[in-house]
Amino acid sequence: MKKLLSLFLFLPMLVGIPFLPAKAQTEPLLISGPMLGYSEHRSVLIWYEVNQSVKTAMLRYWEKDNTEYFYEMDYYGVLGSPYNPIKFELVKLKLNTTYHFEILLNGKVIPASRMNAFTTKPHQANPEADPYNFSFLAGSCMYFNDPVLDIQGDPYGQDTYILRTMASMATSFNLWLGDNVYLRPSDYGSKAGINYRYSLQRRSPVLSDILASRPNYAIWDDHDFGGDNFDRSFELKSSSQEIFKNYWGNKSYGTEWDNGIFSSFSWSDCDFFLMDDRSHRAPNLLKDSIGGKPNCEKEFFGAVQLSWLKDKLLGSNATFKFIAVGNQVLNLGGGTEYMRNYSCEFTELMNFIVSYKIEGIVFLSGDRHFSEVITYQPKGGYKMYDFTCSALTSRPRTLSDKEKANPNRVDGTLVTANNFGRFDVSGPQGNRSLKMVTIDRSGVILSSFTLNEKDLKMK
Repeated sequence: MKKLLSLFLFLPMLVGIPFLPAKAQTEPLLISGPMLGYSEHRSVLIWYEVNQSVKTAMLRYWEKDNTEYFYEMDYYGVLGSPYNPIKFELVKLKLNTTYHFEILLNGKVIPASRMNAFTTKPHQANPEADPYNFSFLAGSCMYFNDPVLDIQGDPYGQDTYILRTMASMATSFNLWLGDNVYLRPSDYGSKAGINYRYSLQRRSPVLSDILASRPNYAIWDDHDFGGDNFDRSFELKSSSQEIFKNYWGNKSYGTEWDNGIFSSFSWSDCDFFLMDDRSHRAPNLLKDSIGGKPNCEKEFFGAVQLSWLKDKLLGSNATFKFIAVGNQVLNLGGGTEYMRNYSCEFTELMNFIVSYKIEGIVFLSGDRHFSEVITYQPKGGYKMYDFTCSALTSRPRTLSDKEKANPNRVDGTLVTANNFGRFDVSGPQGNRSLKMVTIDRSGVILSSFTLNEKDLKMK
């Protein structure tokens, strides 16, 4: 009888059903969130994560001034897994309308520390009217220290108060420019490890206000894809793509021919193209030229994604066309992680922009652990700009003399302290301006640079 009893005791573990440790049993039902994902005129996405014991999840929402009438949505996805990120896509919403919402888990309302709310995008019926002004925040390289795994001494992760400063600023949305999560070697060796790091960081209280207060859009770079400088050869690439999509709320990801994380969205008179610089990226060490000719096997975006971007640019009538990339695009320096070092695709993209007279191009990038504005003017084209915003909480880099003296940098835009960027688009139709300011953890402006739409026109 004892032997038979022992078999039954261990049967759950044998069939892959782990016993919940005591900590998991007392964990809050709502682990993290809510986070606002994409926002459109008649739909928005709301994200949150629940613990393994949750059996039912529901979202209840109502118009701000109509508290007597509400809508409810049940979650029909799989629950009870070790990691349970949930997405609700609300539809049939009214234009430019504020809604409040609450989360119900296992039939009970989860108390909120703030008023959970969102506002749908406004619609401009008159195409001749001035576009509406808006602003957004951008940043990259967000490292949270892990006492269990990180080496002792000077921490790589710096003060996270900068995220509270960001949350205190009223802007239209946030744009996360990569290295939003730093996977450790013990993380990117398995799908479970990648899930662990994403879930653990998202639980951090300092993130709650900035993620809940406005829509969030994101791209990635190497550290939230895998390890340092990882490329298309990463064996867990598909798992990494899946987990990124589970923890962010972009409107779409890739195409039916490509499972990457690239996507796009529009805001007022501007278009945003969110690029995937890892899924198809060739190794940095692959030769950039063979026999004096560019080596087109050294891909950066890959043929499908680059073709998608070209099509999108051709169809865009936006005043400013923001192309967000995890790495710098226009820097001509000697670093291995610049798009310029993938000369076949870089040249193809620049030639396309010039040949088809695509105006209003602005690049947004991260990665470098310092911020700057880089310029480049392709032959026959206009001067373009690459706004680099880095680092949020990762340790800033010490620049070499060569990096400090970069001739392609706009004077006065180099910032080597932890920072984020604020972008303001304003002005009348035909004379729109883009102002970018770099801001430190305390809200102090460290640099400022302004472009007019006329600066980005073909001469």
